[in-house]
Amino acid sequence: MAAGTDFSPLFTTVEGGYNSDDNVAAAEKDGIDDLRKSSNGKPPRNLSVARHSMNTTTLVSPSNLDYDLGVIEIKSPSDVNSSFIPVFRSGSCAEKGPKPYMEDDHICIDNLPQHLGEIAGFPSLGAFYGVFDGHGGTDAASFVRNNILKLIVEDSCFPACIEKAIKNAFLKADYAFADDSSLDISSGTTALTAIISGR
Repeated sequence: MAAGTDFSPLFTTVEGGYNSDDNVAAAEKDGIDDLRKSSNGKPPRNLSVARHSMNTTTLVSPSNLDYDLGVIEIKSPSDVNSSFIPVFRSGSCAEKGPKPYMEDDHICIDNLPQHLGEIAGFPSLGAFYGVFDGHGGTDAASFVRNNILKLIVEDSCFPACIEKAIKNAFLKADYAFADDSSLDISSGTTALTAIISGR
């Protein structure tokens, strides 16, 4: 394509099959009248006019461009021996809202290796966070909060395959909660957890 070529898209309408400016203006007027007739203040669903933006683009010839070429070297994180050690910090806030009592629970562990003690294969950095939205009582949210991390760490897939260990831990927590006769199994919880392992 030649430099200076003009690309101007055509104006089209979705319904009606016409391109005349007079017809478009008339259709827009009808659409505005339909909006004014709307009794509930919402726009009607049957408007037959679609507006398209028009754009004019001109290509610039390569001779008119200034090139500033340089070499950029990108190193992957594994190539760099960084002494940066992240520090995990968290905060939490809980509010019961209009409920008669708080059914939700949460957990914030910023230093997971210190919390767990010596676990073979676990990196020197890590954190664990969870929010448990209780439904129909506090038993399910409290049970998962108190047991989910232990179930993750005790899983045979941990720490080699953390994702699988988390899935297995939630299944085990579900079965263990159902089997515990001292808890109200009519309560439930949703859970959102995050585990950070290493850097």
